[in-house]
Amino acid sequence: MLSVPASSSTCTLEKKKIKKNVDGEIQEVEKEWSYFELTGFEYLTYQQYLQRVLQIGSGLRKLGLTSDDKLHIFGTTSIGWISTSHAAASQSISIVTAYDTLGPSGVEHSLVQTECSAMYVDSQLLKTASEPIKKSSVKTVIVNDRTIFAKGGELEAFRADHPDLKIVTLEELRQLGEDNPVEPNPAKPSDLYCIMYTSGSTGLPKGACITHEALIAGVTSLYTCVEECVSDKECILAYLPLAHIFEMALENLVMYIGGTLGYGNPRTLSDASMKNCAGDMREFKPTVMVGVPQIWETVRKGITAKLEAASPLLKNLFWGAYNWKAFASKNKLPLASLFDSIVFGKVRELTGGRMRFTMNGASGISDGTKNFISLVVAPMLAGYGLTETCANGSLGCPLEFSPDAIGPTPCACEVKLVALPELGYSTEAKVPQGEIWIKGLPVMTKYWNNPEETEKALTPDGWFKTGDIGEFNAQGHLRVFDRVKNLVKMQGGEYIALEKLESVYRGVQSVANVMVHADPEHSRPIAVIMPNEKVLHEKAKELGVDEHNLHTVHTNPKMVSFVLKDLQGAAKRAGLSSIEIVTGVLITDEEWTSDNGLLTATQKLNRRKITEHFKKDIAATLKSTGS
Repeated sequence: MLSVPASSSTCTLEKKKIKKNVDGEIQEVEKEWSYFELTGFEYLTYQQYLQRVLQIGSGLRKLGLTSDDKLHIFGTTSIGWISTSHAAASQSISIVTAYDTLGPSGVEHSLVQTECSAMYVDSQLLKTASEPIKKSSVKTVIVNDRTIFAKGGELEAFRADHPDLKIVTLEELRQLGEDNPVEPNPAKPSDLYCIMYTSGSTGLPKGACITHEALIAGVTSLYTCVEECVSDKECILAYLPLAHIFEMALENLVMYIGGTLGYGNPRTLSDASMKNCAGDMREFKPTVMVGVPQIWETVRKGITAKLEAASPLLKNLFWGAYNWKAFASKNKLPLASLFDSIVFGKVRELTGGRMRFTMNGASGISDGTKNFISLVVAPMLAGYGLTETCANGSLGCPLEFSPDAIGPTPCACEVKLVALPELGYSTEAKVPQGEIWIKGLPVMTKYWNNPEETEKALTPDGWFKTGDIGEFNAQGHLRVFDRVKNLVKMQGGEYIALEKLESVYRGVQSVANVMVHADPEHSRPIAVIMPNEKVLHEKAKELGVDEHNLHTVHTNPKMVSFVLKDLQGAAKRAGLSSIEIVTGVLITDEEWTSDNGLLTATQKLNRRKITEHFKKDIAATLKSTGS
């Protein structure tokens, strides 16, 4: 168990001149950049961690919390977050989770709907939580004031604004428990462990009710998929949101096998934002790295961009070694890893040099990126599961690695495919396809205070309808390729799967993110993209387009044609059918983030918001294609 103490870390702000879009014109403006200087990792033994958990649990009891209360946790992934969740469990206190990227309205929804009486919050998030707390039942606030993002003064301002609240820091709570120890109050298996809110990409977030039995069954079930290839020697970097079931299950799984957890942050993973010290990956040297598609795409594009700037000799050496390894691996030839240390060694050093395998979760990833990471960094496995199933569904194992499927089904659940004849998916086909349904101990009991959505999602005999489309291969391994809601019937009557197409188009170098938009009144889809501005800037100079005017760069026919050809080339290389190849592209002017609502808290596309936000431009792009 590891932590990076904020008391021995610093955050430096530097002003730099950057080019920014101001009313369509590129202007030089000053921007503050944050650089972090951190100490090395501090280690806690499991015995020390247990002591910490029991002390915090005793502190919660001393504050007056009982098993009838709920504790809302609103913070970044840290040892404070996970130890508070386990402390609450030690006293049978249910927790409620919310993503740290949520705005006030999202926080208010989860606080008010669950009637939480206490809240854990990072100091840098106190401002966001302040107004929602006033509208809630919260009487006690626990502040984690030891984060690298704390600027100072947040706690004092919050105390002044909330004189009637009982406010303690996490360390004060731990000390309170140390001075007033009580025995643990173990929960029953059927007791509620957590109300975990979904990201809410299609409306208000829903609170999935997860029991203690569901979490334990879910974690141990996942272990059965990988038990032959993991041990207590594993070192896993924890940085994804703990409010997401993927990270919560992962961290509990690492503890279950007795591995080592190192707490980092997406902003401090690499050396780019560090001063006088290494980033989290190089410092911690993980043996396993878990990420989401956006992170892996960024890694791949970062490596290939550096290659483009290298000498022809280095480029040829890299791609020669890459192509040999791809060929040898596919045909199971010896010496597939012949050039690993010579050619790929420098890349692997950036991740600490000990990586045994990587894992992708949360959503689908392009085959190109999956293969690239597998060959250059470490073999990439995949995991499939949902909040409602405690991350259970399918999990890859290095010993059964397949580029064409995820992996076997965890032992605590059953998975079946339900035919969707109206969409062309049959379970009687040579390769069975249909909607994925999951049943078993890890499945949620209900959505909190939402009987209508519960009835839609759960059958009377306990099957959870995932809304995902998948197929089983000859080995019985699952492959997931889209969502029912993301299947669109085009003008000619054929269906296209949006997520499948996006996983292909997202791999294009000129694209930072992409949403495929399909209109039933048109025969072909278009792409709405957030561009890779650096690539576009260089291409504009090459094509003689004014690179200083961002609007011109994004709308100039030469630039639009360049990006469209890039996308269409990727589609053809991936073997997409003609109906799946985009005929137009809208290059948007602004960044897509969870802060502006264009992405969810888990970095998934918020289709509804993106479509609304760029409604006029999408209509114009569709019209211009004539398809």
